[in-house]
Amino acid sequence: MEIAGLPAHILLIHGVVVLAPLAGLAAVVFALLRRSRRYLALPLGILALVLVPLSVLTAEAGEQLEKARPVSKLIQEHAEQGSFLRFVAAFFLVVVAAQIVAAFPGILTRRPAFHGLRGLLEARWLLPATSVLGVLAGLFLVYQSIATGHSGAASVWAGSR
Repeated sequence: MEIAGLPAHILLIHGVVVLAPLAGLAAVVFALLRRSRRYLALPLGILALVLVPLSVLTAEAGEQLEKARPVSKLIQEHAEQGSFLRFVAAFFLVVVAAQIVAAFPGILTRRPAFHGLRGLLEARWLLPATSVLGVLAGLFLVYQSIATGHSGAASVWAGSR
């Protein structure tokens, strides 16, 4: 896969490198600062949703690049990190969705199909529980995106010393 003659992975990775830490930090702020929730809910939801296909596309492009280049131990480690980041992004999306629904239960309870969930969505423990999950998932997404990016940079620049 190429974009304008460059391997797509090299271009797509910039989106993940910027958006993943931004989304992770936004989830932490959303969880910890109650007054931020109204402003962050939509951008956080969109970021979390965009990260899943972006991380999958980036990993797929990386796998194609890996097949076209000589494989080293560093590249294999980076490929494993990138594959894991796809799952972290998907888990992060689920946690963000739970955070948003717990903060704004009316999103679902207004719809007749979800009236049976009213008791669960209005439980006192749900918002603190999803906030803790949001902080942990956000911080882990930041960590994993940095670890994946670092392993990629190490695999590229290790041979240039």
